[in-house]
Formats: sequence, structure tokens, C-alpha cells
Amino acid sequence: MPEELDKLEQAAHRLDVIRYARSIALLSPLKRYLLRLIPVFIHYHMPKLPGYNGPLTPCGVVDYEPVPETIEACDTLNIDFSKLTSVSAPLIEGIYSMGSTASFGQNPQSDIDVWLVHSAQLSKGACELLANKVVLLTQWFAQFDLEVNFYLVHPEQFVREQGEQTDFYNCMGQEHSGSAQHWLLLEEFYRSQFRLAGKPIAWWPNATINPRLLSLGDPVSLPASEYFGASLWQLYKGVEKPHKALLKVLLLEAYASEYPNTQLVSERIWQHTLEGDFSSANDAYYLLYEAIESYLLKRGERRRLELTRRCFYLKCGVKLSLHDQPIDWRYFKMQKLVADWNWSESLLKTLDDCENWHCGQLQWFNEQLKELMLGSYRTLLQFASTQKLSESLRISELGLLTRKLHTYFSEDIHQIMRLNSLWSKSILEPCLSIIYSTQDKSYYLYRCSPNPKNFLEHSAVFHSKSKAKLLVWASLNGIADIKTRWYEVRQSKRKSLYLTQAANRLDGLVNNAFTKVSKMALYQPWHFRKLVFLLNFNSDPTESWSGQDIMADYMNSNVFSIGRSHRNMVDSIDVISLNSWGEWHCHHFEGEKSILDALSFVTPGMKRASAEVSVEVISCSLKLRSQTERTVKDLLYRAVRLSRQAQSSTTLGYALQVGKLRYGLFFNNRGMHYENLSDAKSFYQQLSQRKLLELPRPTLGDEPFAKLPAVIQDYAAKGAIQYFLRQRKQGLDVFILDEANELNHYVQQGTDVDALVNKLSHYHTFEDPQLTKDNFNLPQFFKLKRVKGELTAVPFGVTHESSEVDF
Repeated sequence: MPEELDKLEQAAHRLDVIRYARSIALLSPLKRYLLRLIPVFIHYHMPKLPGYNGPLTPCGVVDYEPVPETIEACDTLNIDFSKLTSVSAPLIEGIYSMGSTASFGQNPQSDIDVWLVHSAQLSKGACELLANKVVLLTQWFAQFDLEVNFYLVHPEQFVREQGEQTDFYNCMGQEHSGSAQHWLLLEEFYRSQFRLAGKPIAWWPNATINPRLLSLGDPVSLPASEYFGASLWQLYKGVEKPHKALLKVLLLEAYASEYPNTQLVSERIWQHTLEGDFSSANDAYYLLYEAIESYLLKRGERRRLELTRRCFYLKCGVKLSLHDQPIDWRYFKMQKLVADWNWSESLLKTLDDCENWHCGQLQWFNEQLKELMLGSYRTLLQFASTQKLSESLRISELGLLTRKLHTYFSEDIHQIMRLNSLWSKSILEPCLSIIYSTQDKSYYLYRCSPNPKNFLEHSAVFHSKSKAKLLVWASLNGIADIKTRWYEVRQSKRKSLYLTQAANRLDGLVNNAFTKVSKMALYQPWHFRKLVFLLNFNSDPTESWSGQDIMADYMNSNVFSIGRSHRNMVDSIDVISLNSWGEWHCHHFEGEKSILDALSFVTPGMKRASAEVSVEVISCSLKLRSQTERTVKDLLYRAVRLSRQAQSSTTLGYALQVGKLRYGLFFNNRGMHYENLSDAKSFYQQLSQRKLLELPRPTLGDEPFAKLPAVIQDYAAKGAIQYFLRQRKQGLDVFILDEANELNHYVQQGTDVDALVNKLSHYHTFEDPQLTKDNFNLPQFFKLKRVKGELTAVPFGVTHESSEVDF
């Protein structure tokens, strides 16, 4: 038995050494030194070393002994190795790199993911000190343009029963999926890890426990219930790196197709290793691709396979069309693969030039990646629907993941989708042209000047029914800035000049940086963070108005009903908004009542905001520009003030002349509703009956007020299903607001809040008859509780510590 163990250890050690050498070979000289310093900074802990954060931080790595290359790295980075003191009681079991490092997937932009397995004896406070230290180390490495991400791992994190894991300090982080995957994460670690310091990992199948080795568990009996959470997590990571996430979600699909007799990539690697195959074919990323290829060929899915090959090639970063590039250990294997794929020289050049792709190429590639990821998700959803949701996947996290995915994969025509720039350094365009199609009544955006010949060479990069949406999309995605010239084809030069001016004003207001969103923001109903009103962008009634701006000011004229003919000088409004979920939208309102419809739309979302909403008004009018901007801005602030003053039992009214009609604007705690009040009888009738948009109010038994609780009205937000749950002696009170804010109420007997939320989550995920395609818009759950005598809504499953963390 000891001889057999020695043989297995030797095989694993040999692979470990080869992987370390491969990682070093693909790094620049400076980054080689930096990689060797990672265990130095974890083992030693002294005031002059990077990452020092006080004397109590755990340090020392089991069996760590510096080698000559380590001392050379210290000398190069001016670290005095002679002053480093030895550690008598090491508290770190081992340090391991995992992910794409040392594999085909390692490229010059790759980060380094490091698992730091600490002693099981460490307290939560000690883990927090260690976590703070590695944050400082990440910052130190970043100054050398090297991204090193550390993850603290408890040695029993994977082998304990999942319910017991609440005691472990949770520092797996955003990259490592929280509760969404468990054994799949360990399997990824096993197939890609190599040791930087500490105990060797017993990662091979059926490894026996040995004090010399570190065993984290055996993922061979991977539960089917984990595939769904893992696929959600990979889709979420695909928001940032879709080409990388696509490969991983396809691997999950391949794994699921073989269930329960799945052969894991880590098992294939071990098989190669035992056979003495340490060639480039025994590589975690290459074998991942091979498993996907085999699966897709069996299904005859050539199109998906072709895009998978392109993602794999681009992830590796070996540019075969550049003949003067250095030839590393992957080069000849990649050359053979590309020859087998029958790729043309022009395709290779296009892929190798990915850093210079323009927005049209990026748009096409983004759409293909999205389509393929959603296809995989549907397959995995179908597989998972026969299983229970994983017990480790917290419902609160399921809600967060799906909320973010709904933002990214939304088919809402009003939402402005972000373009993932992937490898492109810049997609800024000097000239952009808009063409209106009378056939489908849509606007088309071209990345060229309005020379007719240009349109034969270019395809439209974006189209929409809303002209304003084209401007916002271009600004949001870094395609246009203040230097970009805009043209409107078949329109006057003045129209193009106004188009450029509007785009320039929008450029400073629409930020293409990603908006940070806290977990609490995703648990709560959305509200507006920023509003931009674009006035008279599509049609401008002031062009035919013969009056003068100065007289309008002198007469204090109402721009919504000016002169004897009572002309409304605001005919079209585009409302551009950023909400608390990080979503950008563009809604268009046109016609005589556009200002009333726009006010009704924005008032609830402004009222729900706890902080002041940033409001900007841009008028594209030929005349009355400052007057229309000032009037609309004042009216917006008045609407919000009145809606906040209104209580659940009171209604505030405000009269406004629009065109030839007089309207009453009524405000309650739900928002704003307007009615034609041209005759006095109607006006008084509206005020007495308070005919407003109110929710029906079911009784609450012994609740002090026999109506719908005001807190539910305050939380009501269109576009999301919301459950409000309250445990009572008679049973569980369940209030449901659907996406249109229609209310249902019932009492559920014989269950508690946790059980009902789990059941409803499973229903909405797998069984909802409304499911047609991709259901990422899962419900929000709230518990109704009394706090200091006041009924409040508390998001389900939220801890105070995690609520303000960015997601």
C-alpha cells in the first residue's frame, strides 16, 4: 500500500512540476519573479513586507522552504531576504494556483487565482485578518499589472455536510460563486491546480487520507442538483467574460448529458498522468475543449462547435498568423488543431486582430455568445427540472443571480444593452450616421459618414424604433464621444448639427463605466438613480412657431399651452434612465399629452429613491430651449415633492394646462394619475371620489387598519413579481404583486416562510406555465415584520453584513 501511494504521489508531483514550469514559460520575466513571491508574502509576515496588517495575522506555510529562484526574486524586487525570520507554527496548509494559469487558456491578460487553504483551527477573527492581508497583496501585485486573486479555503469546506458550513468564514468571493456551486468548483480546482507551497493535494480519484497530503474531498459523485446553480453562475460570469464562460457552461452541458456516468475532466487528466502522458495533450483547458467537442459532434451541432473553437482559440491568445511571435509549448498543438478545423488565413487574421475589432464585429460576436449561452442554459434547465434545487444554493443568492441575468439577457425593447468590448482596446468612431427606414419605421446606425458609397461597404451596427436610443447606446458603449460627428441621412445640415449637439450633451450624462450595484439594491424594488429628459428630439413644434423667446419670458408663458391658439411646445419626450439595478432604459412619449405620460411614468421610481435622483433636461428645440428645459425640470421636482407629501389616506391635486385642455395631476403614495378637468363639475367630482390608481385592499384580520399595508404600496414596482409574507397564528399571510402590480392575497396553512419560499422558487424556476424561454425574472421575497410598532418589509435571506456588498 505505501508503495502504491508513493507511485500515485510521484505521478501527481511530476504533473505539478510540469505545470509550474509551463506557467513560468508563459509569463514575462518580471511576472515570473512575482509568481515566486506569492508564497514568500504568505509565509513571512513582517512590517516591511507587502500585505503587513498587524502582528496577529496568521502566517507560515507548512513545509515551506525557499529555493534559490525565490531569493533571486526577492533581490530583484528589493526585498531583503536575510531579514526574514522563520515561522515555528505554520497556520497555512498550502497555497495553490488554479484556473487557466499553466494551461492552454493562459494568455498575457490572464489573472492568477490562488487558493489559500488555512488551518482548520483558525478563528473567524484570524480569517478576517488573513482576508484583509490578501486584499493588500492583491493591490500590491496590481501595481505591476498582475491581477492576483486570493480565496481563503477551509480544509473541511467541501467534505462537511452542507448545513454545517455556516460556521466557515466565507471568503470564496465573486469569482468563486458563493453557494451556487460546490463539488463542481472543487472539480475545477482539481483539474487545473498546481502547488506554489505547502502540502501536496490528494486530488486523484479515491485518494486515501494521509497526514502528508491535503485532501479536500472527492467530487466523483457530483450531485445533479448542483448543475442548475453552476450554470446560472457561469452565465453571470459571462456578463463580463462571455467567451470564457461559454466554454464552462458547455462543459456543464456535456457533463449533464452523461449523468450519472459522467467522466470528469479531472479524471481524464489523471488517466493521462498514470499512463505517463505529460505532453501538451494532458492539459486542463485542452481536455475541457476536447470534452465539449466530443459532445457537440455527437449531437451534430457544427455551428455551436465552430463558435466554441473560436472562443477556445481567442482565450489561448496564440496568434498563428503572426509569424514573428515567440513559439511556446502550446504552439504546435494549436497549429495542428487549426489545420484540422480547416480555418482560412483570413479568418485567422481576423481573430488575431481581435484587439482592433470595431463595434459591428463586437456586436455580432456578442450576439452569438449570448445565443449559445442561453441555449446551454435551456438544456441545463431542462435537465435540472427533474431534480431538486441544490440545498447549498441559497434562495436569496438565486434571486440575486437571476436578477442580474435578467438585466443582461433582457428582451425588454426599452432597455439599452451594454456591449462587451471583449479584447477590443477602443471602439470609438469619428463619424456615425442615422438612416430612417419608412418600411419598418426604425432608425439604423452606421459607423461611417453619409457618403452613399459608404453604405454599400457597411452594415448597420444597431437599430431601434427610438432615435434617441441610438445616441444613448453609442455613448454608453464608448462608440461615440464629444469628438464624434453625427449625421442624419436625408435631413438638413441643421438636423445633423442638432443631432451632434444632443449627442455631445448626452455624452457627459451617460457614463460607459459599469455602475456598482449593492446586494441590497437587488433585493429591493428598483428606483431611479439618474433621469435625462430629451425634449423635441423627434419632432419640434417650435420650428413653426412665429413668437419670440424674450416675449415668452416676459409674459411668463406656459410652454405647454402658449399663445391664443394654446399650442403645446413640447411634442416629443425621450426619458433616458439609470435605475438602482444598474439598468439603462429609454422610453419615448409623443403627442399632446407626452409630458403627462412621462410624468406618470417617472414619478413612482423617483418617489421610491431614498437619495435625490439626478435630473437633467436637454431641449433640442429651435426656439424656447431654455424655457422648455426650466419648465420641465421644475414640473419634475414638483411632482416628486407632491408624491412624497401624499399619504396612503390623502391625495394631493395640481392643475396644469396642456394645449387647450386643463388636467388635474393627482398624487398619492402610489405615484401620479392625471384626468381631464376641463369642466368644474368634473374637477370637484375627481377630488371627492379620489379616482386614482390604487391597489385593491384585502382585510388583514386584526391588523389595526383594514386595508393593504402602506409598506406594500411603498415597495410596489412594476416589472417584478413580489411576495410579501407574514407568519400569523392562523397561517401564513401571502400578498402577491405581479409584474403589472395586480394584487392577490391568500392564507397558506401548514407551512413556514422558508419552506414556502423554497417551494415558490422551484415553481417559478422550473414549473411556471408562463415560462416560454428564459425566466431570469424570478420573484422578490419580503417578510412583513413589526419593528418598533411599525410594519416593515425585510428582504428574505439578507444579513446586515452582506447587504451593502457590491454584487
